[in-house]
Amino acid sequence: MKKKILEAFVRYTLIILLIYNFYGSIFVLLSNQEIYFFGEKLTGLIAIFYSLIIGASVSVTVYFLFKEKHKREILALIYFAYFFIENLITNASLGFGFSASPLAKMGLITSIVLLIFRKMIYR
Repeated sequence: MKKKILEAFVRYTLIILLIYNFYGSIFVLLSNQEIYFFGEKLTGLIAIFYSLIIGASVSVTVYFLFKEKHKREILALIYFAYFFIENLITNASLGFGFSASPLAKMGLITSIVLLIFRKMIYR
């Protein structure tokens, strides 16, 4: 019973992180229509399309996390792994060194913890 409650808590935390990440990127895009993609600056319409693709992937991932299907949390892990690596490369190319945002780190760790909880509960 405790494992199920912890798993639900971690799953909803992951959903909140995904939604926060999406709204953060939309806010930045609305204030300044530029976004970085692996160190390359995208501006204008291309930046909007990239953000829409990210938004669609977040929406699909959140939908599957709400459905509580097994083996769907791997989508969140893939998303945050991509976000983490993209963040590292962009920061390195801009001269900030190999550092990732706390949101990327937290999302990656939370995804891994959720995957571990699911493996422990549903063996």
